[in-house]
Amino acid sequence: MRYSGRGDDNRNKIQTKSASYTSNASELSKSAQKALGVLRMIRCTFSRITRTDFQILYGAYVRPLLEYANPVVYSGRTKDVILIERVQRAATKMVAGLKSMDYETRLVVLDLFPLEYRRLRGDLILTYALFEQGLANRLFTVDPANTRRGH
Repeated sequence: MRYSGRGDDNRNKIQTKSASYTSNASELSKSAQKALGVLRMIRCTFSRITRTDFQILYGAYVRPLLEYANPVVYSGRTKDVILIERVQRAATKMVAGLKSMDYETRLVVLDLFPLEYRRLRGDLILTYALFEQGLANRLFTVDPANTRRGH
């Protein structure tokens, strides 16, 4: 956060927060656009995509674009979640024979999870790693009075 020394400090804080949010939203938008571009390239390159082809191509080229720096950039806004999820919806429609199925069925057939689930999984892995490295006490506070689980 920057303070200019003159003027209202609260106004400067708000401007910095909104600028930070705008950059996060633009990063999510850029990654979604890159992923859609890769999907277009895959669609033009392959005339028919089977389930195994999709798993290889999606896992290697599209999913990393959607999940890059996810714990850091993720804003939690519904608009951003829908934007990223739209890419996976479009990707699952590319597989031969699955276009007419609903999204949840396509995910089950392709052994995929919704991106919200993968985001939660990534957050849990990051939290576990922080606890294992001993960095958790810098970031989290544990309430010592609430350790008995209701007993």
